Amino acid sequence: MKKFLSIFALCAFMLVACEQSNDENGTNGTQSEKILTITSDSYVSMPQEGGTGTIEFTLTEDDTEAVSASTRTQDTPAVEVTTNESWITISSITANNATFTVAANNGGKRTGYINVVYLNQSFIVFVEQSGSTNYDTKFTARYIGGTYYGKYITSTGYNYFLIMSDMQPSGIYTKPSAATEYRFDLYAPVCSEFCTEYRIPEGTYTIDHSRSGNPYTIDGYSDCSYLLTGNNSSTSFINATIVVTEVGITAEVKCADGTLHFIEYVGEPIMCDYSEPTYADVYPVSQYTETVTFDVTDGYIYAYYRGDWFNTDNDVWFMHMIENKSGFSGTYLLFNFIVPKSGGYDNKEAFYGTYTLSDPTKSLDWTFPAGRLRDDSTQLNAWVLYCTSGQVDMSYAAPIMDGTIIVEKDNNNTVITIDGVDDAGNNIKGKFEGFIYEFDNQSKD
Repeated sequence: MKKFLSIFALCAFMLVACEQSNDENGTNGTQSEKILTITSDSYVSMPQEGGTGTIEFTLTEDDTEAVSASTRTQDTPAVEVTTNESWITISSITANNATFTVAANNGGKRTGYINVVYLNQSFIVFVEQSGSTNYDTKFTARYIGGTYYGKYITSTGYNYFLIMSDMQPSGIYTKPSAATEYRFDLYAPVCSEFCTEYRIPEGTYTIDHSRSGNPYTIDGYSDCSYLLTGNNSSTSFINATIVVTEVGITAEVKCADGTLHFIEYVGEPIMCDYSEPTYADVYPVSQYTETVTFDVTDGYIYAYYRGDWFNTDNDVWFMHMIENKSGFSGTYLLFNFIVPKSGGYDNKEAFYGTYTLSDPTKSLDWTFPAGRLRDDSTQLNAWVLYCTSGQVDMSYAAPIMDGTIIVEKDNNNTVITIDGVDDAGNNIKGKFEGFIYEFDNQSKD
């Protein structure tokens, strides 16, 4: 589907150690935990031919006396220095520094990071290396925007739509008139359904013109990944690679006109709110001003098994139901029910039980995620709706944000009883009874 714009406020680039103290006697019972401090730069620039770098640090007692190699005792835990980058090698680690080597770079400019860890304290050293590629355009993105779409039936990855811009993005369907925006439809292995922030998962993403929706791919369709210039002309990508780290995003793109572009953003890869709300950001969505009630006794129910839909090691049954199948009209409900793994699609009664609102800090068994709208206005997770001739009337739509849902079997019928609350604070009370006419296995597990 055509995706046109979204926003993300600038995220500050901060590299700060966490200073945590253990018990009075320290972690090993012999001495108190020390404080790790990086005394060299947290940003290192390396030339294209590579070379050697040094990270300097100190361990300080609570009385601020530095711990040197000569005073370090056998009981003092070691500082760990690691990296996941294949082109960076940690050469040596001493009491006060670590050395690393960077291989020669025959490609484009690249970035990576080194972790310096002591117990619960950590620092990140950001490494940038020049490349040999001659770019037609080098672009610094001051802002990132975007949205999280979730998972589709046809994909194994989770869809994040990313905008890298020189101006604050205003939405996926609009943009500031003078802004230049590079837009990417990413598929990642990580779900963000239960996250308070939409952080783009780290890794390297490459363009996929087959539109597989597999993890670490970029949808190559021209309406999904493209350059939107200041004069609003759109240019598709022939090739594209994006590298996402804890502290930044870099992208190398070859456009349909043959030009090669390098795009860089420094900051945490978190997609933030739009400066101007889209329809999905309107709050509350529910237009009700009193208790929402319904009572359906002869409805039509669909039950679709989706396996580990949210990547949480649970099974998910997507169930939706319509009051009148003929003309698809009347009360319409939809739910994602999260249950323990118990026989998969073959267990056609796995969804019978009592559900409460999902809490990602606890077990997700027998829970339902709160209703939400995607930026393309698709309803997800838990909704009470009303349809006329197959069309949803949003003036009678309410996402279920809390409460209890009971799914029971009554002879050959299924009864769903709701005692919930919408996003405007109205109670939602109703019962839907009907026969499950259709089962389907939509799992990609």
